[in-house]
Amino acid sequence: MSTNKTILLSVLLVIRNEERYIATLMENLLKQEKNGFDFEIIVVDGRSTDRTLEIIQGFVEQGHRIRLFDNPKKTLPIGWNIGIKGASGSYILRIDGHTTVPSDFLQRYVNCIKRQPSADVVGGIIQSRGLGKQGKINEYVYSHPFGVGNSKFRTLEGKEWEGFVDTVPYGAYKRAVFTDVGLFDERLKRNEDIEFHKRMRDAGKTFFLSTSIQSTYFVRPTVKGLIEKSLGDGKWNIIANAATPGALGLRHRIPLLAFLAGLILLIASFLSTSALILFSIVVLVYAILNLTVSYPCAKENGMGAWLPCAATFFVLHFVRGYASFQAFFSRSYWRIRRTNT
Repeated sequence: MSTNKTILLSVLLVIRNEERYIATLMENLLKQEKNGFDFEIIVVDGRSTDRTLEIIQGFVEQGHRIRLFDNPKKTLPIGWNIGIKGASGSYILRIDGHTTVPSDFLQRYVNCIKRQPSADVVGGIIQSRGLGKQGKINEYVYSHPFGVGNSKFRTLEGKEWEGFVDTVPYGAYKRAVFTDVGLFDERLKRNEDIEFHKRMRDAGKTFFLSTSIQSTYFVRPTVKGLIEKSLGDGKWNIIANAATPGALGLRHRIPLLAFLAGLILLIASFLSTSALILFSIVVLVYAILNLTVSYPCAKENGMGAWLPCAATFFVLHFVRGYASFQAFFSRSYWRIRRTNT
């Protein structure tokens, strides 16, 4: 594609019950700087039960160019596919409803696309932010390699870096990607991007990440919210891998492997003194490591946050591992396995 041509972005928002964040996100998108390109906003609502739809319709009534679609089945992959089919842009950009963006957000995508016209999808980094005391702890946990592994898009905040990677968040996809690879797998309820990106890599598609593109994602502000998200992520990671084997990277598998190793050692410790000693050593090493990486959070938010931060790391690790293990016994997992055979 010639970099002298106007680049039209279709900005997709697939949302449900986002009344807390959606107004700010829409205002930021409608005020975007535009230098040599145009864009459209497509909203796919999953039958929200709060004021989300009312807020969106308010923007539509003000005369803004917003195309609104209904997602009666409410799941993310179906919503994305509805939006993709209705999009007219040369690039299709996905943004989460829990997000806010700067005024030059889309311009930075366009600049990156012009620098890397061969990349099939470009994306940037996510700045995790939390509201309230526990939200600040969750923010730290979701930004630290101890919590999210080697996810460059979560751990490069404050640094300058760009290059080809194996995945990006909030990707701006060339339209041809969906022609060549297909749409998102509608058998999945979430984590559809993990499975889709594996199919992209198998088809030789490339991902380019630049820290010049930045968005802010609001993490769940409570332990309950973190648990609910971790349960979903752990379960649907495994199911996404069942849909397309090899979709999971090592960082996705570590919680499951750690959970299984801990479970085996715990059971064996009742039968063997050696196993009990080994289990005790593992727990001690984990506790020391956890407390060490949690200390900077306490320095920033007060020493009263030290133990809660360590506990939050443990909850994140344990719940994701448990949910990944439990996924093998779920109907959704075996339903997909059967349809793949």
